[in-house]
Amino acid sequence: MASNFNNPVFPSLPNDIPLPLPTGGMDVLLVPVFHILLVVSFLVHIVFINVLLGSSVLSVINNWIGHLRGDKNYDRVAYLLTTPVTISENMGALWGVAPLLIVSVMYTAFFYSASVMNSPQWLHIIWGNVVAFLTSYLYKFSWHKLENSKALHITIGAIAAILFLSLPPVFMSTVQLYITPSSWAPNTHFWDVVTRPDVIFRLAHFYLGAFAVNGMFMLLYGVYKRDKGQDLEAAKILIRQGKAWFVVPTVLNLFVGTLAFFQFPNYGIEAFYSNGFVIFIIISVFSVLVALGMLIKEFLNDSIPTKVVYISALFLLVTLGSMGITRHGMRISLLEPAIAQMQKQTQEYITAVQKDYEEAKSKPSVVDVAEASHLSEGEKLIAKNGCTACHSKEQKLVGPSFKEISIRGYTAEKIVSLIYNPEPSNWPEYSPMPPMANVPKEEAMKIAQWISNLK
Repeated sequence: MASNFNNPVFPSLPNDIPLPLPTGGMDVLLVPVFHILLVVSFLVHIVFINVLLGSSVLSVINNWIGHLRGDKNYDRVAYLLTTPVTISENMGALWGVAPLLIVSVMYTAFFYSASVMNSPQWLHIIWGNVVAFLTSYLYKFSWHKLENSKALHITIGAIAAILFLSLPPVFMSTVQLYITPSSWAPNTHFWDVVTRPDVIFRLAHFYLGAFAVNGMFMLLYGVYKRDKGQDLEAAKILIRQGKAWFVVPTVLNLFVGTLAFFQFPNYGIEAFYSNGFVIFIIISVFSVLVALGMLIKEFLNDSIPTKVVYISALFLLVTLGSMGITRHGMRISLLEPAIAQMQKQTQEYITAVQKDYEEAKSKPSVVDVAEASHLSEGEKLIAKNGCTACHSKEQKLVGPSFKEISIRGYTAEKIVSLIYNPEPSNWPEYSPMPPMANVPKEEAMKIAQWISNLK
């Protein structure tokens, strides 16, 4: 049975996986709680990741500026930024598990297929994270020991930052691939995907967003330090840099984000508008423009009021929430038609398999009645219960031969279990076997003993 039905939009979709899920299969999983959990867990994850990326880069930059100028205040800012790095890398990884698990449940075939196409680069997430984590800890906890070896210390920090920055392209290419199954081809691989315009623009949008969010974090951190009367010079630098790193990337993202949106397939954009998700783009743009306006007005004011900072941060939080819903809305819009096609293919596949089975079962038994007296009891029971419609002793038919099954080394008890509850994953090269509930248990055991004793 072919795995696709020449659909012009989704030519390479696999058949759905007939897992023993609750009634309704995949549909029953697509309930509001899964959507809410996916959006919320991803938003928490992405905020930590944004702070991680931004702080790791800006710590190195401030460390270098402090070294060049001989200014301990910049060195202090760089050191202060190592704390959110180490916290965020742990929290980001922890919260990143949730959206990955939810996506793998809700969109199994799509996410799995994209991950396979992106291997072995997908493994970079494992070793890249491990090395980046360890290097960032070395950078932080060797600060005072390497105080007189700044070049070495800055190099260690730069390596950690570069490794952290190298991870998003793998994630983004996998995400963009699994939500655009219309782009799948038999020879698709990582380098095909990561160089696509839609991935490049989304990466640019992501990196700019990361520095903007981290800019707001620096601004909040600086205001907190200032109000507590701690590290006042470092706090002033945090406030200045925080405003700059929020305003500039955010302004750029108004253009890059628009370009990224229109890189999606037309059918997805049309469904996105039809489903009403465009309202969340409007909310996102409005709230971020308010935050921008407030901070631009206070851009040159080192004594920016704390209230202004908190209100602008609140509007940014609204933007992030709306963007999270927008992102999920596009995922739904892109995958709805693909899921419908996959379910249709699955039903056609199951119907065809059932038809083949019924036709084979209706054929006269291959057992010659004249020879029945020479058969063992197990063989007679096999013929009686219709097993020969799909199996023979030595030849492959609809299913594997009995000798092939025997080679697997199953116990008689295991074979009985498989008669009543087949496991198609054990024999992926054959059509799935339906449960044989009609076979009496006593006869099933005798059949199983005969198969297990074949040599």
